[in-house]
Amino acid sequence: MILFPNLVQSWRTGIFACLALLAAFPSMAVEPAKVDLKYRSYRNWKIQLPNETWFAVKDGIRISHAGGDLFAVRSEGNDLRFDTDGDGKLDRTVKPLVNPTTNVSTTRVVLSGKNAEGEDFNYAVRLRNDANGWEWAPGGAMAGTLTTATGPVPIRLIDQDGNGKFDDVGSDAMTIGNNDNAFLLSSTIHAGDDLAQIEYLNQGKVIALKNYEGGTAEIDLTTQFESRAVLLSSIIVSEDGKHSFDVGAIQGSVTVPAGTYKLAAGQIGLGKQRVFIEASNVALIKLAAGTSKELKWGGPIQSEFRFDRAGDQVQFSPDAIWYYGKAGERYVGWSPIGKSPEFKITDASTGALLEVAILPGSC
Repeated sequence: MILFPNLVQSWRTGIFACLALLAAFPSMAVEPAKVDLKYRSYRNWKIQLPNETWFAVKDGIRISHAGGDLFAVRSEGNDLRFDTDGDGKLDRTVKPLVNPTTNVSTTRVVLSGKNAEGEDFNYAVRLRNDANGWEWAPGGAMAGTLTTATGPVPIRLIDQDGNGKFDDVGSDAMTIGNNDNAFLLSSTIHAGDDLAQIEYLNQGKVIALKNYEGGTAEIDLTTQFESRAVLLSSIIVSEDGKHSFDVGAIQGSVTVPAGTYKLAAGQIGLGKQRVFIEASNVALIKLAAGTSKELKWGGPIQSEFRFDRAGDQVQFSPDAIWYYGKAGERYVGWSPIGKSPEFKITDASTGALLEVAILPGSC
């Protein structure tokens, strides 16, 4: 029993005093659940980042460590000489590996050393050599497992902005569950069936979760999506950049913090075919607390194209065709390109069909 001097005069008055304190403070502070994450590098990179950026190598990889702010690199012909441990000495030669499909030189290297706090760290780097010269992008993630009411859920944080930290909400990226489609690092996540508030500690090496207590709304991006393909991903981001979710892989309504969101990116697939969604022209989605909204998008698809006249010929290019869905979203990066649409050229005055043009496809 806790006694308050000059306040509790008897057992009964003590009980009433405790009840009064509980009434005054109905919700006691609960310590967030903390999860330690460990760094993992990936030899075969499969994560699809929402805003992937490749950084110029130039004189090195700018990741801070105990020896400075740079892992030095020097070009020697087609090869790169690397200081992989941050001691200032070039200790490894990296040779380009040419992708037979894209003809782009690709390879990877793992940097290691100690951070400013004297802790050991590794940082994997993907490398490519194309028309822009040598470029790099992150090749690893901080990984761990969330314990939820529905079972263990894997989580990964990716240093998408390439500054060596994994805690930049709105610019780094994350995956939750067995999914390689990442979305922007968010201050709220779905931990199992629950909406949780998440805090990133020690530059993303530790995460802390507690129940989200703000106003919520529901959004549905699957029910009114028209396509023969499967919606693999559709990423929404709040206007302030604090909240991001991939709601395309979840059927039906999804609970999110109330606010205004934009559709940031997406992906659809049919078998091995993939098409990406660019959504800069899609209107903002306003979700007031307690409301629910469905987005009508997808087919039927409309296209715009450019053509040029050369004498009595009309020329078309597959690079000058744009495909749009009902909400204004654009479908890009068709892989493979697939069958060409038909371009029917008619006489404007009579409507007579003059010619049918078909572009070469890739399948």
